[in-house]
Amino acid sequence: MPRHNDSPSVFPPASLTRVVHEPTPEALWQLRSDLLELGFPQDAGSLRILGELRSFLDRFATATSARDLNHLASKLDMSAIGGVVLEQLFEQPDARDLAMRVLTGGLSEGLMVLASRQYVHAQEGELAALFRDAAWTLFDRLWEWTVAVNPELEPSQRRRLLDRLVEPVRDDAVPQPVRAAVVARVLLVLLVAHLHSDRAS
Repeated sequence: MPRHNDSPSVFPPASLTRVVHEPTPEALWQLRSDLLELGFPQDAGSLRILGELRSFLDRFATATSARDLNHLASKLDMSAIGGVVLEQLFEQPDARDLAMRVLTGGLSEGLMVLASRQYVHAQEGELAALFRDAAWTLFDRLWEWTVAVNPELEPSQRRRLLDRLVEPVRDDAVPQPVRAAVVARVLLVLLVAHLHSDRAS
């Protein structure tokens, strides 16, 4: 049941922490409501990313078994990324510096480690299409974000960096829950980044 007495009074709302650590449908719904109540416009980048995360998780849940969802949940332990990103992003005045540290440091390394786990053969077509769509969306959103926060980065360098980040999602040999965890982690980082910029604008 929605908790109407949990209305946000400060930013970031408590629902953001819940989403970062466990992006359940209820947590995502609560965060959207909190952001709208706080005055975020419906066309804000953060709400767009939130909707894309909800859509991806819903489609993944529809196409997979409960066992795969539990496997995904175990890989979505966002405590390491969540603690660093939430603290730094809302306190760091230089968003450009933080963005590049996130991309070239902990996030990229964490994703590559995550994606280097046990490999299996390609899975059924429905999920393959889901991950192709997700990779396309992630590349677009990451490109937009890095252009906004670091326009001086050479396009070729930007492309190489983003290709590395999206590569595990595009690789049919990577297990489905691992690919789903990569997608969710990147979208969560982008969500927090957009919340910072949407609030500042």
